[in-house]
Amino acid sequence: MDRGSHTRQPIMRHRKARINQKRPDQGGLSSFPRVTIGSLPDNVLLEVFNLYETYTYQWWITLVHVCRRWRFIVFESPLRLHLQLHCDAYTPVKKTLDVWPRGIPVIIRESRSRLPLGGANIISALEHHDRVSGIDLEITNTLLKRLNKVMKKPYPVLTYLGLKHISNSKPALVLRDTFLGGSAPRLKYLDLESIPFPALPKFLPSCHDLVEVVFTKIPNTGYISPEAVAIALSALTKLKDVYIGFESPASRPDPTNGPPTSLTRVVLPALTRLYFHGASEYSEDLVARIDTPAIISVHTRFFNQLDFDIPHFLQFIGRTWIPGFEEANLSFYDKTVFINFRHRDPQGGKEFGSALSITISCHALDWQVACVAQICGKISPLLSNVERLHIDTSHPDREVFSDWKDYVDNPQWLEIFHAFSALQHMDIPPILGQIIGSALQELTGESVMDALPMLRHLYLPFLSESTQQAIQPFISSRQRSNRPVTVHPLATRMD
Repeated sequence: MDRGSHTRQPIMRHRKARINQKRPDQGGLSSFPRVTIGSLPDNVLLEVFNLYETYTYQWWITLVHVCRRWRFIVFESPLRLHLQLHCDAYTPVKKTLDVWPRGIPVIIRESRSRLPLGGANIISALEHHDRVSGIDLEITNTLLKRLNKVMKKPYPVLTYLGLKHISNSKPALVLRDTFLGGSAPRLKYLDLESIPFPALPKFLPSCHDLVEVVFTKIPNTGYISPEAVAIALSALTKLKDVYIGFESPASRPDPTNGPPTSLTRVVLPALTRLYFHGASEYSEDLVARIDTPAIISVHTRFFNQLDFDIPHFLQFIGRTWIPGFEEANLSFYDKTVFINFRHRDPQGGKEFGSALSITISCHALDWQVACVAQICGKISPLLSNVERLHIDTSHPDREVFSDWKDYVDNPQWLEIFHAFSALQHMDIPPILGQIIGSALQELTGESVMDALPMLRHLYLPFLSESTQQAIQPFISSRQRSNRPVTVHPLATRMD
């Protein structure tokens, strides 16, 4: 043994002795009585079980198999512990539901990839109408036909209903007016995709607890008028989110009956988010009929069309956001163009809220710029406070931008810029620098202040020589007019 080991041994023994002497005085763990989980009272165990809850659907089954006492505690608090029984296409329904107490809610969920023909187990589970609290199914017409037969009774504990039609070759069958017995008083979330439900306006007022309605890819066979939708939604005082989307631009109001010129609008007091996808004529008719005092975001997607006549939409946004927006984003994609407007936090922070977004489905690049110019012109009164503009693109075929100036006239870009009279900061992506720079060349000489009179900063990341040459006439003209614009050729974009 080396000399160092003789030195270390007395030191280690001395340290252990000091530690052992301190334990009783400091009230260490040895001074506490030994506690086992079996000695915990029921209310404490309930809290422990509540913390044990995991993201697996039936986590509680492990607990009830530990002992009779745990089983009793779990089954006495099904709502507190969020107990659920999940059934799918391969669940032996009779064996499963007969084993567990009837007070445990049943969730029926299945996707297209696993759904066998006919869905016998799904139908068997749906027959327990007094126990089913959630339904989330991707269905074919075969199963939809069976749903119309088996789901005629009311489902008194149903809180979530999601149905998605998945056949691309055949249109979906219509949900009948006898569906769910014509009412669902405890329903909170309704999500129908590609499924016509003409009786929806009659059905919705019975769902007093609804907080979210999603009705998307509505086929022509399921068309519901804006007037019927507004009246039905007016009965839902807890409603927070509404999604309405049509499958085809053919779903629009009768052109001979335009939006009402004068009427008492219905109030949706709790609505915070409104999403719409369809023809602008439908949107016009709908928003002319509603007031949404609590709204924080409106997202609209229009089908491509020649003219966007949207005065009622403008009035609706004006009633919601006064005096307007402070930041805007224009994004050009492969098949869509996206326009987004935001408010700065009223407390003066950097966060933005109260978003308005308008998306237009169109492919051609010249159409995209023309649509943006038209929309911005229509809502220009709301843009009088916009100080920051981001322009972006993620077009997959970037080579097309080299010839974009041959397809898009400079006046179209200037129409967009005319709408932003208070703009001070503009952010342009490198790929559009030369194109927009060429358009800004029109703002020289006597017309230098015709657009963007308040512009002070132009952000052009990775400034190329060709972009610099294109932008220089505009920069020089503004300098001579005592309204200089600073170009920021940085690798980062503006905050």
